[in-house]
Amino acid sequence: MPDSSTIVADRRHAFLAGGGQLGCLIAAFDWASTSIGPIEDWPQSLKTAVSLILRSNVPIVMLWGEDGVMIYNDAYSEFAGGRHPRLLGSKVREGWPEVAAFNDNIMKVCLAGGTLAYRDQMLTLNRTGKPEQVWLDLDYSPVLDESGEPAGVIAIVIETTAKVAAERWQSSERDRQRQMFEQAPGFMAMLSGPQHVVDLTNAAYMQLVGHRDIIGMPIRQALPEVEGQGFFELLDQVFTSGEAFIGYALKTKLQRTPGAATEERFIDLVYQPVRNPSGEVFGIFVQGVDVTDRLFAEQALRQSEMQFRTFAEAMPNHVWTASPDGLLDWFNPRVYDYSGAMPGELDGEAWAAIVHPDDVGPAAEKWQQALTASVFYETEFRLRRHDGAYRWFIARAVPIRDTDGTVVRWIGTNTDIDDQKRATQALLQSERRLQLSQNAAGIAALELDIASGTVVGSEGFWDLWGLSARESVPISVLENIVIPEDKGVRSNPETRRQGTAAPAVEYRIRRPDNGELRWLSRHIDFVHDETGKPVKMFGVMQDVTDRREAQARQELLTHELEHRIKNILAMVAAIASQTLRNTDIATASATFNERLRALANAHDILNKTRWTSASIHEVVDNTIAAFPASQISVSGPALPINPKMALTLALAVNELATNALKYGALSTSDGKVSIEWSLQPAADTSGETRLIWRWRESGGPQVTPPSRRGFGRFLIERVFGTDFGGSVQIDYHPAGVECVLNAPAPQLPTAPYRPR
Repeated sequence: MPDSSTIVADRRHAFLAGGGQLGCLIAAFDWASTSIGPIEDWPQSLKTAVSLILRSNVPIVMLWGEDGVMIYNDAYSEFAGGRHPRLLGSKVREGWPEVAAFNDNIMKVCLAGGTLAYRDQMLTLNRTGKPEQVWLDLDYSPVLDESGEPAGVIAIVIETTAKVAAERWQSSERDRQRQMFEQAPGFMAMLSGPQHVVDLTNAAYMQLVGHRDIIGMPIRQALPEVEGQGFFELLDQVFTSGEAFIGYALKTKLQRTPGAATEERFIDLVYQPVRNPSGEVFGIFVQGVDVTDRLFAEQALRQSEMQFRTFAEAMPNHVWTASPDGLLDWFNPRVYDYSGAMPGELDGEAWAAIVHPDDVGPAAEKWQQALTASVFYETEFRLRRHDGAYRWFIARAVPIRDTDGTVVRWIGTNTDIDDQKRATQALLQSERRLQLSQNAAGIAALELDIASGTVVGSEGFWDLWGLSARESVPISVLENIVIPEDKGVRSNPETRRQGTAAPAVEYRIRRPDNGELRWLSRHIDFVHDETGKPVKMFGVMQDVTDRREAQARQELLTHELEHRIKNILAMVAAIASQTLRNTDIATASATFNERLRALANAHDILNKTRWTSASIHEVVDNTIAAFPASQISVSGPALPINPKMALTLALAVNELATNALKYGALSTSDGKVSIEWSLQPAADTSGETRLIWRWRESGGPQVTPPSRRGFGRFLIERVFGTDFGGSVQIDYHPAGVECVLNAPAPQLPTAPYRPR
């Protein structure tokens, strides 16, 4: 690239001298490759135009010919950015393709002899490798050739992007300030001149004056009702003296609604003089706040505070207040009367001095929790009276909040509950004594709410029903525990609603904890509302299983006694008949007496073994002693059995022997009876031992099954098997009756057996 000295020496390039870097680039460029041809052939008009733009400090570009070949100066190269130096010698449409249409219009207008000018024209240019918005001042003029015809376009390009951005920011800032002014919570106005003409107001000011159209009006004309209240005189004074005025809670009367009467308001007010650059006051800026509502609220608060103090001082309870941080700062006279303290002695944390030492820690901890969470406070503690005695109080406090929800004060009370505490303690002791008495008597209490069907029970109530201890239970849970057979005995929803449930009933339940069947006795009464409708059902319950079982056993023994008497008479008759048959009177008499004594011995063994242990062998031997011993064989180990088993076994053997004597093998001299028992492993349960006891007859009359089931058979099959915990099978074989007991191996009780 030639330097400036070379350009000057070459007379062909003399018009480029002083053209800076672009002058050198133009001299070295191969213009023959463009539509404007070699530089030596350029017309003088082009050279003159290029010489002019190269010496300008303003960004200028020449667009020559129909193609708009670009020739520009150093200033334009800076504007072109990354596109320089590729733009030099290029067609403008190809050099700036992103604005091709814009430049096409420029070329069309200017080559036709017209001019164009744009101010702050926004274009999107790609000068740095990515699109960017730029704002430009653009001036386009045609360049005439030697014949006076437009041969090119000269463009002056001034970038105004920074200026536009600044103006936009300033505009947005003015808008923001205008918005802040308009939305300011206080009222504002701008007054100009000695007549205080209203130039500007915000929404709060317009609201204060009733939204009247006052812009452009002198203030005396705009607000005539203010005349005589001193505000206009203050404005005159501020304008004349140049000194600001500040006033607080100033009373004024304003017409808040057009045509309405004036309304009294209170305002905080500032009159601030506004000066021009020469220091002269030309207006007044008015700013203030309507504090009427605040003053009324403060007045109401003071009145409320006075009422609260009056009310609190008259209350019989202790009343106190605390600051937001929890320090107590006021007590009513009741506190000082009770404690004997002087006013001020309990302030702050000193209140703890009259709290019982054992209660200070818990009370302070709960107080701190309430302060932290800003929630209702409640606790109980003992306070020392002036005579040294301590009494129980319940302390409660609530937080007082402002409109933002911030706690501004605590108000609390202390209520004497010492008498209630003592009464409650006495009641609890009484209830405990009643509960213990009920437990000792095996009685449980219940309370049923008829509407909800909820049952509440005493301490022993839940165990009575086989349930775990709980607060309450739906009545349906208890109803499902009652066995289905007794469903009609218990109460139901209908009889409870009508109050017609039987007052005293007994029914059976199946305990859910162990499956045991138990008898319960229930006695109830109803509580009615003022209309006579049953609302609650109270009652007591008791487990009467032992009594019911004793009654059942007594009935069984009564039946057995009746049956036994009949059997004894039959047995005596049979013995007499056999004894007197085919023998002399003396022998028959002796034999008869011996057999009667054997029968008595059988009854003696029943009496002797009723409540002590005995062996199976002993019971069998003594029972069959009254029967033909030569016809009966007995074999088996001397297994111990409990008294209930012994009694049942004696009854069963006696029944079987009596029947055999009357109808079976013992009714003839050739008949035989075999009684045998043993312990054998269980067939279906590993490790279990079973007792197999068998009565077998043979040699007697042919056996036919009885036509009816009498008491004796019931005694053998049901009672005998049940008392041994097993089962009994009686088979009426034609050759002889067989009775088999299959039961678990008997175990003696660990404690002496007592009748129930």
